[in-house]
Amino acid sequence: MTRFRVATAADDALLRRLLRDNGMPGWVEMCLEREPSFLAGQGWLGPEWAVLAEEGTELVGMYTACVMPVYANGVAERVGYLGGLRVQPAHRRRIRHLREGYASIPRLAPVQPSLPWWFTVVAGDNAAARRLLEAGLPGLPRYRPIGAYATYALPAARGQPGGLWRPIQPQEIAALLAWRSRLAARCHLAAELDEALLHRIGIGAWWLHEGPGGPLAMAALWDQRAHKQVVARRYRGGLHWALPAYNAWARVARRIPLPRPGTALAHSAISFLTLEPTIVEDTAKSQALIADLLARCTTPIATLGLHGVHPWVPLLKRFKAMDYPAQVYAVEFDAPAQLDDRPVQPEAALL
Repeated sequence: MTRFRVATAADDALLRRLLRDNGMPGWVEMCLEREPSFLAGQGWLGPEWAVLAEEGTELVGMYTACVMPVYANGVAERVGYLGGLRVQPAHRRRIRHLREGYASIPRLAPVQPSLPWWFTVVAGDNAAARRLLEAGLPGLPRYRPIGAYATYALPAARGQPGGLWRPIQPQEIAALLAWRSRLAARCHLAAELDEALLHRIGIGAWWLHEGPGGPLAMAALWDQRAHKQVVARRYRGGLHWALPAYNAWARVARRIPLPRPGTALAHSAISFLTLEPTIVEDTAKSQALIADLLARCTTPIATLGLHGVHPWVPLLKRFKAMDYPAQVYAVEFDAPAQLDDRPVQPEAALL
């Protein structure tokens, strides 16, 4: 019998080791790490917790969960998010662990969502996991795809100053939050931003583009490396040896530089992007806004998560972006997710 328990501060080093030792396979093995403290990096958007799975004295794995204030069908809700699943190699492909793990989610949650379903995001190239989760196995919740999604890595070297963005001012925050709330409600799972989170990220990270009638675009350039890192553990094949030559070419060609093995990706997340429809419809202005925002980025790379039909997706190709496709799922425990046809736009920086 597997025992599931909510992790405490005494488990911090164990949680961080699980993240380091269980990377995402691919042409580069990437680990999503939380140094120097796992628990100190939690709770950016609502209550967040980690659950450890153990059999006797043996560690099986972990998952993380959060109840986020996001929009669904145009209404502010508290929706559960599942992420951070890590299973030790000796215990993978054991369906019993999955059944027991899913049964523990509502039982161990210290805060209950306002809706009966949760959501998660699975990488597009993780075909094995997607097949398993979509198979409808007895004892598992139903995984229903609700939207295509992708994270884009853009080289900051492609930036071009244009004077289109300016720092936001403290006296503007209340009005900007009300403006953002109106636009964010047009997407499912878009984060409900409040003043406390804005200040926690740091007011210096926030940028505004405005016109004669008021705000037209807002975003934060959020460097999260102080509490969360994307670390390249190892490269497959000959890329390990060719990395210095590739990075020398990338500097000249203004492409994405790759981190050395064991080091974190130097990137800032373009977070809480909010756009008036008139901006989205203006291709030339949108391209100029992207270029100007990249010019203000203090790291070599900027990352941005967008839903599959976002009008900016074709524009990002002009900036030689690397894309990492994924699928957003509703995890239906007791009742199906009733969603209208709005796009699904979770905040990549919080996943």
